[in-house]
Amino acid sequence: FTDLNIKYGPCKRVPILMYHHILPDDLARVIGAAKLSVTPEIFRQQMDYLIGKGYTIIGLDEVIDKINTNSLPAKPVVLTFDDGYRDFYDYVYPVLKEKNIKGTVFVISQYTGGERYLVWAQVKEMVDSGLVTAGDHTLNHPALPKLNKEEEVNQIVSAKNVIEQNTGRPVKFFAYPYGSSNQNAKDILKENGFLGAVTTVSGRTQCAGLPYDMQRIRIGVGPLAKYGL
Repeated sequence: FTDLNIKYGPCKRVPILMYHHILPDDLARVIGAAKLSVTPEIFRQQMDYLIGKGYTIIGLDEVIDKINTNSLPAKPVVLTFDDGYRDFYDYVYPVLKEKNIKGTVFVISQYTGGERYLVWAQVKEMVDSGLVTAGDHTLNHPALPKLNKEEEVNQIVSAKNVIEQNTGRPVKFFAYPYGSSNQNAKDILKENGFLGAVTTVSGRTQCAGLPYDMQRIRIGVGPLAKYGL
């Protein structure tokens, strides 16, 4: 941690939780998503746990800014949801509204409107609420290092433009499909005004000098205490 601070600091401990589906068990099994799913009941219990333990759930857009200004709350935590599934609207958004907490959903722009995915009206409604940030998860979820730079630009920037056109809000955050990134991707993100990007690298150390390498904790069923929270 000290070495990171010297090279990339300031660095702070900020757990960014990574979810995919929030679905009842029977539905998760039907679509083959059991390993990527948390039930609505357990998700609600996890949110109650965070609040009860004194965590402050902040937006992803606040992390780097609050690290730079040394203004993080005592126990910050961030909620992120990959792929833009319809169940985010059905099961997550009601909890965010009820408890007045924030989350980021990373949408795959060409999948939006498809079966089991969010539709644009839902994305816009949630973004307009001020509780949900819509992030970029590419056009159609390829592994970026397998693409040439022109293809990477298209996947990142075209998806950003589509999301912005449909929400009327700037898109500032990105999630790497499969967690796989390369220097080209990071350069493209920087050149196009992205403030940060999340990985699937397990950890909770976020550094101001590594905004495109934000670590996350993959959350499954069970109590959050087992993830060190």
